[in-house]
Amino acid sequence: MDVQKLHLHNNKMKGHASVQLLKRALVEIRLSGASKMAGISRNTYLLWGGILVTMALYLHTPFPNEAAEPWKQRITSASVRIINDLSALGQLLGIASSVNISRVLSENIKHLNTASLKPEILQKVQISEDTFDGVPVRVYKPTGANGPLPGIVHIHGGGWALLSVDAYHAFTVELALKTEAIVASVEYRLSPEHLFPIPLDDCVTATKYIIQNGEKLGIDSDRVAVMGDSAGGNLAMAVSLRMRSETHIPKLKVQALLYPALQAMDFNTPSYQQYSQRLRKCPSFATKEILVRYWQLYAFGHDGYTSDFYVNNHTTLALKSSKYADYVNQNHLPAKYHFKENDSSKKMENGNVASKIENIITNPYFAPLMASDDELRALPKTYIMTAEYDCLRDDGWILADRLKTLKLSCEHDHYDGYEHGFALMLHYDVHGKFMDNVVQYFRKNL
Repeated sequence: MDVQKLHLHNNKMKGHASVQLLKRALVEIRLSGASKMAGISRNTYLLWGGILVTMALYLHTPFPNEAAEPWKQRITSASVRIINDLSALGQLLGIASSVNISRVLSENIKHLNTASLKPEILQKVQISEDTFDGVPVRVYKPTGANGPLPGIVHIHGGGWALLSVDAYHAFTVELALKTEAIVASVEYRLSPEHLFPIPLDDCVTATKYIIQNGEKLGIDSDRVAVMGDSAGGNLAMAVSLRMRSETHIPKLKVQALLYPALQAMDFNTPSYQQYSQRLRKCPSFATKEILVRYWQLYAFGHDGYTSDFYVNNHTTLALKSSKYADYVNQNHLPAKYHFKENDSSKKMENGNVASKIENIITNPYFAPLMASDDELRALPKTYIMTAEYDCLRDDGWILADRLKTLKLSCEHDHYDGYEHGFALMLHYDVHGKFMDNVVQYFRKNL
């Protein structure tokens, strides 16, 4: 057997052994009763053992040469892809739903980020758990701060179904310290157990409470912002849209949207086409397949329309030529992102599905890019951040262009060479620059 064949044989054997190890770890969870997804710390370590064994195989996934921090990004991408594959395998074995397994595994990010918090930093922030009109909230207040402070309502990401206030703990500590603002991190209810608009309702309830009770909380009610990333960016903008009708209380002053998910109308935008997991070279864990699934879980509690969503059969022919299609037109994008459009998708529809879901797809509280120009004019000042390797990249660019075309206040920072989710990667070199940009925006505009 020559060297090349021996190398291939060894890789196959390693892959087979890794799969067997993962299966044994997952079965162990079932035998120990961990299908309830509670008290499984020991089994989580077993799963992560399997993850480490297979990491090398996943690191061989092709990655862009222009990536800004390639090895850190490779490890992040491989870790998330392993979580996705483990979750699918666990569901296949009947252990638990893939969403519940993903929740358990992805929450480990809180341990990685919290480990970066030094005791002297934590001493500078007063942290308390509270409930605002029934919604759990974690409040971060810089110690020693005088007078009413600005308030930032933080809404975490995770596809409306994953992650938590805990996962963002280190990030929100840093945010409160550097902005010298009181940060309220909202623990909204998750899908698919709680469908739209329940997660949004929780966020609106918490935001209203903060504005109405500013004096008690030490917050200047005239200086309140709402902020979120990914699905949290979706919820943040939807909160801004919903709060327009609250004319009896001070208006939100700023919305900060980090690589937000803003539309479920067109899954063939250039970035959705470019970052598909089917290509097996996608550096972002926010792939077309994942977003198609999580949009459905948020709306319907299932992903039974995936085949139609994937090829844009989920919208009627009339909707494809309506004003809503103009709201997401790629003409809003820089020329470098323009793709030759797939005309065939504009001529197809699954009428049974499309007519059933049209009202929710075009609801701006569900998909904020469906907001009319008049609705956009009523929004607060807007900060948008987008990342290059991200199927949601175009959503942010389109919103920025629409706001600027209307001569509205909008600042847009774009990060070439980075992937979706990088803001939560505190170990990335770019984190300092990103935080400085956000902090400067808040200090200037809040």
